[in-house]
Amino acid sequence: MSDKAAAVGSKRLRLRHREKNIDSERSGIRQQRPQFAFALLLFGIVNSLDMAISVMLMFLVDQALAGNYAAARNSLLVIVIIFVLVIPLELLNIFVFSHYIKSTMLGMRTKFLHKVLKLDLHSFNQRGSSVFYSHISNDFNTLESNDIEARYRIATQFIRAFTALAVLAYINILILLLLLVVAAIFLLVANVTGKMLQKHEEERSKLLHGYTSYIREILTAFRLVKSSNLEKRSAAEFGRKSASVQQKGYIIDKVATNIDYVLNLFLYSIILGAMLLVIYLAGLGYLSAGYVVLVINSIGSIIQPLAEAMERIPLFQGARQIWRSIDESLQPLEQEVEETEPFSCLAENIEFREVSFAYEETPVLRGLNLKFEKGRKYLLIGPSGGGKSTILRLLRKYISPDTGELLIDNINLDTIQIEEYLRQIANVEQHVFLFEDSLRNNLTLYKDYSEAEIEGAIEAAGLSGFVAKQPCGLEQMIFDNGRNISGGEKARIAIARSLLRQSDILLLDEAFASLDDEIAKSIEKRLLGLEGVTVIQVSHVVFPETIELYDHVFEIVQGNAR
Repeated sequence: MSDKAAAVGSKRLRLRHREKNIDSERSGIRQQRPQFAFALLLFGIVNSLDMAISVMLMFLVDQALAGNYAAARNSLLVIVIIFVLVIPLELLNIFVFSHYIKSTMLGMRTKFLHKVLKLDLHSFNQRGSSVFYSHISNDFNTLESNDIEARYRIATQFIRAFTALAVLAYINILILLLLLVVAAIFLLVANVTGKMLQKHEEERSKLLHGYTSYIREILTAFRLVKSSNLEKRSAAEFGRKSASVQQKGYIIDKVATNIDYVLNLFLYSIILGAMLLVIYLAGLGYLSAGYVVLVINSIGSIIQPLAEAMERIPLFQGARQIWRSIDESLQPLEQEVEETEPFSCLAENIEFREVSFAYEETPVLRGLNLKFEKGRKYLLIGPSGGGKSTILRLLRKYISPDTGELLIDNINLDTIQIEEYLRQIANVEQHVFLFEDSLRNNLTLYKDYSEAEIEGAIEAAGLSGFVAKQPCGLEQMIFDNGRNISGGEKARIAIARSLLRQSDILLLDEAFASLDDEIAKSIEKRLLGLEGVTVIQVSHVVFPETIELYDHVFEIVQGNAR
């Protein structure tokens, strides 16, 4: 096999694998197939009863014109009975369809979040949280209307159209054959035109990701925007991104409108031809007056369903690109080094050997050599941008060195299993996240600790006074990531949370920046007194009273340690 043929074969396999993954993301749809089938069955029954009314109306017209009034009365009675049966069945159909939509979307969103939570940190960080946020909000809302609901609407509209065609063909088979050919041509044209929207939907999805990311950024940095007088700049950037999204939406609507115009022109031309044929056959005496009435009543059951299907099929086709985008975001990125090494605790030391790292084209660390011994306490100081926080990000396995090695007990950190490693370290980051839950659950992170352990961590973190002031104590609710407490209290909760883990590696990034000096010094002394715990702190806040308690102070300047 030639190299070119092998490459083509490999590409096809990758595409098949991708399509398989896309299908797996649609398991929420497959799980609801019984509801989908039941909803279609109910619709088919209701639609059949509606067509039965049209047929009985045909008989009623022919019987009345023939002077057979007794038979006409019976036909009218049957129409009334069928109409009474239709109402509860139609209400039940609406209920089942609504439940199908709700269950399907819930299943899809739940499965998506479960898959996101299973992603490794490397893959998540490389893609960014805004991508997943945009998927679960913008893209899933689009899929609900353009895929989940569309597949049901398309199916029901074709049931309506073909039921009407079948009834008409029962009397004259030539009409059925003619309209089946028309339907086949229509489906082919709709499928081709639907593919025209796929590229635009992909581009809109990417624009929405950037748009969502910017909104989250502005809302997160609201205080900075206000304090730095950046309102005009932020509004202008928001306007530019909004215009891009709206312009793409305009293009998609314009393309869809042109497609609808062409398909509607095609459809109505065919329907007009069919009506002229029926009138011609009626004039020759092949069809009764009642059958002409049936055709007139059935035209709406043919035109309206096919017209709605024509609108939805291109959107349904365009939704396929959104599925691909969602699927690709859930695929773990390949890592150069496989994580095979277990980790239970730090035994000897942590060492950076000639570690370099850059954010895109901006170098931060340049051949860094650094060693941290087990149980000792270290302070990293230096100017902003020198690489201090990057050192902590490397230690947390959020990123990996571009060159060099980061060793834990002489084992490359890249090879250590991340789940086991993260269970053994405690973090206090600059931006503390709190759940909308009780103070207790925010401290314990839903794990079981004794009351003595919780009280010890609260006291060590300087939270005793704060807890005592709360009306509900540890059961006091924290709202909206801590909007009802101060920044200093959030920091102390994070410190207490880390102490509860009783890890032998404690990483702190500006943990005392939002605390009162006296409280900060008190907490720092307690942390530096922890036996057997390796403490590595990055801080701009340095107290003369506590700096001597560190075993070593490293100054990080231009990516190197002094």
